[in-house]
Amino acid sequence: MTAPTRTSRAGVLIATAAGLAVPLLVSGCSAQEGDALTKWPAVTTNPQHITAGQLGSAWPVQPEEGEVRCDKTQYSGFAITFTTPEGKVYALNNVAHDEKGYPNADAIQKPSTKTLWRLRSFGMQVCSVDRAKHLQSSPTPSAH
Repeated sequence: MTAPTRTSRAGVLIATAAGLAVPLLVSGCSAQEGDALTKWPAVTTNPQHITAGQLGSAWPVQPEEGEVRCDKTQYSGFAITFTTPEGKVYALNNVAHDEKGYPNADAIQKPSTKTLWRLRSFGMQVCSVDRAKHLQSSPTPSAH
């Protein structure tokens, strides 16, 4: 009998991990959570338009679309907000609520959802994209 090779051991580990992960993803997630895993929009701008169709059954608020924005603040970092088509702005994080004074997005949360984390996570991605663009456009210090 020959000793298993490194390649075959890696294959067995990958197969085992996949075999364990798939049932957990299927059985451990609600339909809403599974839908959110397969439907996650790419973030390219700040602000960024987002719709219920982009998050599927994981969409947490009424109305069915809006704009997520990230604004740098003087004291606490970044204020993440959701703006409805009518122009009403809601806070997705404490900075937007406490520092900017926007009402909390819990006020427009659908009763069937437990949390706003998907929309908040999307907002954090908007902040990351915006920050990355600022870093790319910053001049690099020259060596003297």
